[in-house]
This record gives sequence, C-alpha cells and structure tokens, in this order.
Amino acid sequence: MDFNLLTSLNDNIRIDRNKCTACGRCVEVCILDNLRLQLSPCRQACPVGMNCQAYIHQLAQGKMDKGLEKIREAVPFGGVLGRICSRPCEAACNRIKVDRQPVAIRDLKRFLADQDGQPWLPPLPEEKRQKIAVVGAGPAGLTAAFYLRSWGFRVTLYDRESAPGGLMRWAIPEFRLPLEVLEREFSFLKAMGIGFEGNRTLGQDLALEKLAGQYDAALLALGAYGHPRLGVPGEEARGILPALDFMKGVREKSPPRLGAKVVVVGGGNAAVDAAQTALRLGARKVHLVSLEKREEMPAFAWSVAEAEEEGVDIQNGWGPMRFRMGGNQVAGVSFKKCVAVCDSQGIFSPSYDEKTTLDLSADTVILAVGQKAERAMLDSSLHGPEGIRCHPITLQTSNPKIFAAGDFLSGPRTIVDAMAQGKEAALSIQRLLQGEDLEYGRVNPAIYELQFEPDLSRAKTRERVAMPAIPLSRRKGFEEVAKGYSREEAMAEAERCLDCGVPFGIRTCWFCLPCEIECPEEALYVEIPYLLR
Repeated sequence: MDFNLLTSLNDNIRIDRNKCTACGRCVEVCILDNLRLQLSPCRQACPVGMNCQAYIHQLAQGKMDKGLEKIREAVPFGGVLGRICSRPCEAACNRIKVDRQPVAIRDLKRFLADQDGQPWLPPLPEEKRQKIAVVGAGPAGLTAAFYLRSWGFRVTLYDRESAPGGLMRWAIPEFRLPLEVLEREFSFLKAMGIGFEGNRTLGQDLALEKLAGQYDAALLALGAYGHPRLGVPGEEARGILPALDFMKGVREKSPPRLGAKVVVVGGGNAAVDAAQTALRLGARKVHLVSLEKREEMPAFAWSVAEAEEEGVDIQNGWGPMRFRMGGNQVAGVSFKKCVAVCDSQGIFSPSYDEKTTLDLSADTVILAVGQKAERAMLDSSLHGPEGIRCHPITLQTSNPKIFAAGDFLSGPRTIVDAMAQGKEAALSIQRLLQGEDLEYGRVNPAIYELQFEPDLSRAKTRERVAMPAIPLSRRKGFEEVAKGYSREEAMAEAERCLDCGVPFGIRTCWFCLPCEIECPEEALYVEIPYLLR
C-alpha cells in the first residue's frame, strides 16, 4: 500500500459527464500542467474550432439557450453554417463507428440558430481610436469585421457589390440559403456601427495605398470571382454563361432566358446549384456533365442525389471538346471521354479518350468549372509564387499593416474555411494594434489529446434522424428545400452524440483547485482529504 499522499492521489479528478461540455477551461487554467483534454474529432475537424460536442450536449438536455451560446463562441453565423457548411465535422464523427451514420451536427446547429430568430450582438466595449478597413464583405471579411468591432475597433467594410455577403448572397440559391437568414445574420453590421460602402472595387475606385495611409490596418478578403477559361473552340458563343454570373442574376431577380435545354459543365456544388436553379426557371431538360466519376465529384453527395431526385440528368466522366454553334448562338456541346482526372502524382491533369464522344444539344450552357482570385490590382511586392505572400499563421503580408484571408488568399475553398481565416486575421490585427506578438500561443496542441479511442461500451445503434424536406411537387420555386428539425427531432438526434471529449489528469494533482473553481458547468471535482480542503 502506498502511504505517500502525493503519489496516491494522481487520479483524483472526477468529471461529471452529464455536465461536462469539454470546453477545456480546466485544462487552460491548470497551474501545474496536469490536465489534458481529449479533443473530440468533430471539433478537431472544424476549421473555426467550434465545440460541436458542447452545443449538442446542451441541446440533448433541452438547454437551447446554452447550446446557442456555444455556437456563438466560435462564429456569429450559426444560421448560415447550419445550412451550407461543408460538414467536415460529420466526416470525422465517432458515431460512424457505431451505426455508420454521423450525428447530424450541421442540422442541429441550424436548429439552435433558428430558435432565437433574432440577430445576435455581443456587448461592445468602449470604442478605440484605431480604424481598420476590410476589403471584401464575404464570409472572411464579415467574420473579421464582426470580431474587430466586438473588440472595440472602428471598422469599415468595402465591397464590389451593393450588399454584403459575397458568394453567400450572390452564388448560393435561395432554396438552399434563404435571403431572410442572410439579412438576419448580417444585420449586426448596422447594429454594431460597422460602416459599409458598396460598389467599391479595389484597383478601380479604391486604392490600397490610400487605405493603408488612412487606416491603421487593412484586410484583403476579396474572394475569388475570376472565371478560368476552358480554351475550347466556340467558348465565346452567346448563351454560354459563367455559373457565378448566372446565379447572381437569379439572386437579383433578373435571370437570363435559358430555353428548353440546358447543359451545366462542372462537378462541384456550384454546378449542382446551377442545374437545380435552371430547372426552377423552367428548363425542360437539364444535363450536368462532370469531368469526374460519380464518387469523385467535389459536390456534396447529398446535393447530387437531391438534384437527380428533382430531374437533373448527370453524366460523369466527360470533358468539353468544343461548343457547337448556330450562327453566334450556342447550339450544343461535344464532349470527350475522361480517362483520368489527375496524373500519377495526384496533380490535376485530365487525360482523354478522344475517340469516345458525347454530343448534347443546348439552348444555354452554364460553366461551373472553378473560380480564381483576381490579384492583378495589387502591387507586385505582395505577390508570392502561389498567390499573395503572407505568413501562414498570422496572415500578415510583406506590408505589416496589410493582411489577407479567404479565397482571395488560398483560392476557392469552403465558406467555413474562409470564416476561419477571417477570424484568425482579426486576431492578428488586434494583436498588431495592441503591440502584442502576432504568433505567440496561436498553435498549442500540447494541452490536447488528439488520438484516442472513444468509449463505445454504452453506445446503442440509433438511426440518424432524417432532415424533413418539402415534397418534390413543391420544388418549382425557390422555397427552402430543407425544412429543419422539430424540437423533438433535434433532441432525439442530439442524443446520438457519444460525448467523445473529456478532460483527464496525467500526473500528481497538487490540489490547487483552479480547474474546479473555473469550471463553468460545475462538472469537475477534485477529491482531497477533508483535512486539506
């Protein structure tokens, strides 16, 4: 028997799993570096580091307000992400090991965000004297502006369009992301006192040099609006539309006339959205032609299935060879068989069987073959070998006052990735203006246990609760397809969560107690001999 008090109490930290939300506060305040947090895989996978486990835990217990608080700790746009996030969290969910279906993490986020129905505003501190310009009001720019203003800085947003939102507003159809959700979640701009100047384009009526002189810092978050060319004969014909231009026209209530037959070229989410939109605008036949095989398409599998259900004809493994014309108007597209999309090194380099072809007639062709950032308006000193030259962690460019984030920096990625970079850029700007080190403590995996086996001993197989949707017969207009969970459905789905993350001790505890005192849920208790306590 060990009579040494210190060595016998190396496992004296008790966690009430019914209360613990794995927030990590106990780990952060442990003076002697005794605690570690098993970081749930959903949280590890989330670009914004959202504690998915926490808001699902609170939802399962009926604590809706607390669940919503946990979402807002990570990002203010729960209603947007609850509809269009790429769901990297679900791909990592340990529930897959139990019944092959992840917890509906994104759908539960939407449920909580929609409960309030009101825009959220954090308490604003006393306004600071420093001014910051954010160029680009898409997901990265809006996120950065929100945090910078919430920290007291004066912020002005500039954007090429008349209203904020970037691709969230102009490229995603209303049946997937309703305008009322955007307006609700973007209403913080005026309420927080953030200035917005629309119809301002960098390099035309907005000069970066002047911004750098007038403001204490500037963030470039201009997105990726450029259209790469295919280099295919006939590409200049009338009736061939870039997907972003097409979707923007629809959002502005001025859609182009499509005709009866539409061909959409591309295999990503923009292509799928464009195909479904074309059907809603009255096209009788819509073909979506993808370079990739079905299982390789970059679009979400569920959205591809939804498009097929609505009547989109999907052709996989074909690349455009030429556009057929009738006069100056497109009349069809000839495709060649794609044998492989990438080379042996995994680099995009399609190879074709030129003898195997596919011909489709078309009144309109929509090109959804990617986007590119337009960086020519920037001084060459900011350019690097693969885009904008900036620090990978701080996002600071070669000009210390200028930062970059989002698709403009890294090329087209997901909306949640752009929000994550906007948040990191805001933190860097805050530190710069407060005279702090920009890198310190930004990456600290030492307090987390990233590789661990979850406790599945009590897990029982439970089918994922399906997201309710409007019937096919009503999908003629732009009513939102996914209708959202009821309270009962949301709580039932939340109960599937395994609560993977949990703090634990790794060495002798010295009973200093900040972990117990600071725990916001009163979920942690340190066992101490009563004479010591």
